[in-house]
Amino acid sequence: MSQDTLNFGRPLDEVRASFSSPELDLFSDLLGEVRSLYGERLRSLKLVGSRARGTAMERSDFDFLIFLDTCDYSVELPKLRSLYYQMNLKHGLGCISLSPLSQEQFIGLDAKYQGITENFRRDAVTLWP
Repeated sequence: MSQDTLNFGRPLDEVRASFSSPELDLFSDLLGEVRSLYGERLRSLKLVGSRARGTAMERSDFDFLIFLDTCDYSVELPKLRSLYYQMNLKHGLGCISLSPLSQEQFIGLDAKYQGITENFRRDAVTLWP
């Protein structure tokens, strides 16, 4: 996957002060689990949506994009289901959405959801690398 495709979003260090300590704990735990699960296949982890934009309401969910070198949803989604429940139970901050994607899948999102990749590029917070 080209690093150019993933070169978007503000680094977490630049916006760290806008997140609470429990949110930062969630990000750290999630990153550790995702890195453990995917190893060298993991290319990037990004927070998107209202939490990344700073417009979240109390009940807003946490939307994460998990960029992988290759992604077969039928394989990856069951793997992430357990992680989803684990993070929700441990942190209790609200609903968590984990979306695995390859470069090709990310680029193809606009065909189904017009303008979504531009929204992601504008609003994302890069949690890793």
